[in-house]
Amino acid sequence: MIRHFYYIVILTMMINIMVNVPAVLIQKRFDGTIMSMILSVFIGGLLVIIFTFAMGKYPQKGLPEIFLLERVPAFIRNPYLAFLALMWIAAGSFALISYSYVIKLYISPDMSLGVILAFLLIIVIFGALKKTDSILFLVEIVVLPAAPLVAFILFKAFSSKYFYWEHIFRMLHNIWQFPSYSSIAAATYVFIGYINLVIMNRFINSKKVLKFIWILPIIGFLVIICTFFIPIAFLGVDGVNDVVFPWIFISDSLRMEFGFIERVLYLILCLYLLLILVFGIITWHVGLKLLEGIIEGKNMKRNGRKKIYKYVFLISIGLCTIILQSLTNQREFFYIVKTWLNIRFPAEIMLVALVFFLSRRRKT
Repeated sequence: MIRHFYYIVILTMMINIMVNVPAVLIQKRFDGTIMSMILSVFIGGLLVIIFTFAMGKYPQKGLPEIFLLERVPAFIRNPYLAFLALMWIAAGSFALISYSYVIKLYISPDMSLGVILAFLLIIVIFGALKKTDSILFLVEIVVLPAAPLVAFILFKAFSSKYFYWEHIFRMLHNIWQFPSYSSIAAATYVFIGYINLVIMNRFINSKKVLKFIWILPIIGFLVIICTFFIPIAFLGVDGVNDVVFPWIFISDSLRMEFGFIERVLYLILCLYLLLILVFGIITWHVGLKLLEGIIEGKNMKRNGRKKIYKYVFLISIGLCTIILQSLTNQREFFYIVKTWLNIRFPAEIMLVALVFFLSRRRKT
């Protein structure tokens, strides 16, 4: 199941073309964003390689099993697993909230945001409770047709008559500006899909993954360049900041003259709805499995009770997600996401360093 690792990482990269990351990079476009994107390729690529190599030392074991094997004290292990679980669940929740705004704006303006988000959460909750191997096959089914479609949309954008290279050349004048911390934190998030190995390592042979892992920094660089420069090429260096969802705005200007769907907008809305749902399923599933590594009480031994507790937990997270969406507007929500990205970056580095340190202690 080596290929599934690449499917998950590529899925995360495709998600970040649309939600959260472009907004931060565009907002910081005059504060060293281009340099941060260049640095993110080296930082993200290095973290991917180190973490995958370290997880390869523990075949068929997830992070909870690694902590038990290495005898990490419970007062450190349990809070840390809970922190990672909530951080990863938050990633899925933020993606779902972001896309609920898109659905409200472009698909169903008359429907309440809370109702839209609730429908998305119901699908994610049921999907997150499936077995890990079933979710891996779901990712494969979705990514294989989705990746060529995303590549086609990018090609249509580059070949559009509304694509102006002059805006990109103007933006390149800022290439030597010192990058801000927020732009680096956002740019490195493109590579974050490898973190799913904390659970998926139970089914994926991380040692064999390393053979072709050099291709991920290349794909990530191409993705992040397209994410940042295509909206600028269409909307201009100054005008790009006036659009809430620049990629949706751009896709509405693209046409397929000989396609069965003329407007690319409909294609990208349906495609990313599917990708967002699968991303939410993965993140919530991984977060749930991390929390399962903490709970070892007698009440969890029975499968019936265990399943009920899973439903209760995920429904509670879903209600918290709806409450967060209802209490914030888009500007406040963007600030929360930006803060979360800033917290995630050092947390990601700490996780990679910890697993690498534990793997170096092993004799075999």
